[in-house]
Amino acid sequence: MKLYLSSYRIPTPNDLADLLGKDFAQVRIVTIANAKDYLAERARNVKIREAHSDLEKFGFKPESLDLRNFDDADKLKSKLIQYDFIWVMGGNTFCLMHEIKRSGFGQVIRKILDNGVVYGGESAGAVAAGNSLKGVELADHPEFSESIIWEGMGLIDKYVLPHADNLTFAEGIEETRKMHKDNPTLLELKDSEALVVNGGEINLTKGDS
Repeated sequence: MKLYLSSYRIPTPNDLADLLGKDFAQVRIVTIANAKDYLAERARNVKIREAHSDLEKFGFKPESLDLRNFDDADKLKSKLIQYDFIWVMGGNTFCLMHEIKRSGFGQVIRKILDNGVVYGGESAGAVAAGNSLKGVELADHPEFSESIIWEGMGLIDKYVLPHADNLTFAEGIEETRKMHKDNPTLLELKDSEALVVNGGEINLTKGDS
C-alpha cells in the first residue's frame, strides 16, 4: 500500500515522485473534492480549479471525480482502477466521510491500492485515511454533513492531526491535542510535512517551510 498524506498540497514532491515511479506528467491522476460539498456549487468549483492549478504546476494533468455520482461500489472501483494516483482534497472531513461510505469508496479502496494505485490526501483527505474523526468537530462542522461518521478508513493506524503548526487553527489544534494526549496513534502533521507510506515503510518527511 502506498500513501502520501499531507496538511496542505504536496510539500515534498520528490517523495511523491518516488512513490509514483514516473514523471508527474505521465501520471494518471484523479482528484476527489467531496470534502467541499458543503460549499455552493460555484464556490466548490472555484476551489477545485485552484487545487488543479497547483497540481498542474508540478506537471500533473488532473481529472475530477465526484463521489456523489456513484452508488455502486463495483462501478466506482472500475473507474478508479484506471488511475495511478487518487488525490483527496481538504475541506470538511465529515462531508468527505459521508460520501466515502455512501458511494462505496471505503469498501473498495484497499483493493484499489493493492493494485498499485497511490492514495494521496491533504488535510481532510489525510484525516480520512486514519483511524478516527474524534476531535475533528473542533475544527470542522459535523452538521454540514448529511451523516456523521466518526471512524476513518483505517488505511493507516494513526490519528492524523493536520495543520499542527498553522496559527489559523491553533485553538482547535490545542484542544485536539488535549483530547488525544494519551492516544499512542496521534500523528501531528505540520503544513510543511508529509507522511509517506510505501508498504511497511513509513516516513515523516519535511519540505520547505
